[in-house]
Amino acid sequence: MLTPSITQFDVEITSVLLAHRYTIEPGIEMDAYRRGRNMHGIVCPISGSGMFMFNHSEIVYLKPGEIALLPASSAYRMRSADAHPFEHYTVNFLGRTETLPDWIPRNSMYVLQPNDPALFLARFQELVEIWQRMRIGFRMHTKARLLSLLAEYLSECITQNVEPGAYNRILPARRLMETSYAQPLTIEQLAGVCNMNKGAFRRIYTQVYGRPPIAHLLDLRIEKAKELLLIGLSLEDTAMNTGFSDVNYFIRYFKKTTGITPGHFRNMY
Repeated sequence: MLTPSITQFDVEITSVLLAHRYTIEPGIEMDAYRRGRNMHGIVCPISGSGMFMFNHSEIVYLKPGEIALLPASSAYRMRSADAHPFEHYTVNFLGRTETLPDWIPRNSMYVLQPNDPALFLARFQELVEIWQRMRIGFRMHTKARLLSLLAEYLSECITQNVEPGAYNRILPARRLMETSYAQPLTIEQLAGVCNMNKGAFRRIYTQVYGRPPIAHLLDLRIEKAKELLLIGLSLEDTAMNTGFSDVNYFIRYFKKTTGITPGHFRNMY
């Protein structure tokens, strides 16, 4: 079962390079990416089936009703898997590979069978049409649509691999964190409001959110601290109002999480 290490993903898209509808006829092999893509791609089949032959000898078949994300570092050849043309939408884009969730394979592809394939197909069609019409601002509109599509794709990848009912089971703890983040909450309290033992609660919470519950609580406090810093609270008051009893620990943890000190963050904005 997939246990993502990050659920608050923020995939970077610096630019969209191409969005098109493409057909590979039977007997034709496409080898443009046999040395690597050099760009990310997300693929949505329309009809037929595609065979992706990766350089490390893995073969993956992609058919209608599935969506696949291909990182820039993947290298492969591609052809129709049978006697029918492989027709598909492809969107190629640039962005730092390290912003992809670390459970996405870097030398292959991650295939999703979405709950509503027709919805994804319609969104790919809309995205490609925006790109091809080339009206004012089409690059920005395409990027915006792609960001939304990627967010839905990655979210569904995660939720399909989480135990059924897991979100609802830990929801009371999540609500308690959001309303009482400044309080000295313990793992025992959080597990208790969910009527679970500590071990099971920690395991399921980490599976759903990709972070242990106390680490996630600290992340929430840092996000609240940013809001307080931006309205002018002192470091001491910000620390106290977000559950950090030690201002020095608050400063260290803020820098560890964001890469800058809280004072620097406040001055930036």
